[in-house]
Amino acid sequence: LLPDSRTGGGELGRRLGAALGERPATRVWQVKDGQCIGRAGAGQQDLQRTVPRLILAAAECAEPVSETRHEALPVELSTSVARSLPRIEDLGSVAVDPATIAMAEAEFIVSGGNGVKDWDLYHKATAALGATEGASRVAVDDGFMPRNRQVGATGTWVTARVYVAVGISGAIQHLQGIGACDKVVAINMDPGCDMIKRADLSVIGDSSAILKALIEAVDNYRSGGQRDAA
Repeated sequence: LLPDSRTGGGELGRRLGAALGERPATRVWQVKDGQCIGRAGAGQQDLQRTVPRLILAAAECAEPVSETRHEALPVELSTSVARSLPRIEDLGSVAVDPATIAMAEAEFIVSGGNGVKDWDLYHKATAALGATEGASRVAVDDGFMPRNRQVGATGTWVTARVYVAVGISGAIQHLQGIGACDKVVAINMDPGCDMIKRADLSVIGDSSAILKALIEAVDNYRSGGQRDAA
């Protein structure tokens, strides 16, 4: 039994095997019931064979024995400990800033494209909706949105439950990036663009007018809910 390492006996074990005419079991990490298991294929596979006379143990199995001593003692657990543990309390949903959510993990994304003419209004609408912001490559290249917000095959592949494309025509790279999204809503002036064809729900019209209507609808819903609660 020798360690299978460059400096610890691997070469010596192979020379001994050649002298004895014995094929050694190399990089062995387990010996049990007359069988031994060794690593192969750059450590990605295991080979099992009958235990030979010569075994070269894997490096981690041949660590030198230290002077540290250990002792195992039985421990009696008190049942009172389990009774004193506090119950898990569900505090409900925790508010999260949509801007801090990674694009690949966001469940609700509103992306802006070349059809967005009022970016301040776009940011206001995403904040009102509580959505994570995204963008097409054109919007990013034009400097309206940062590169880490680009959606598509050349940006980030997203898996949102709801994806709203505002003023995005639907280049093939962008459509590839939203292929795993559950529901897609398209807001566009062109009823024949590829994004409209991909969408589950399409709204044909000016993006600024539609975003303003969305903000107003959200404000009315929230103010109505507050009055009902009062």
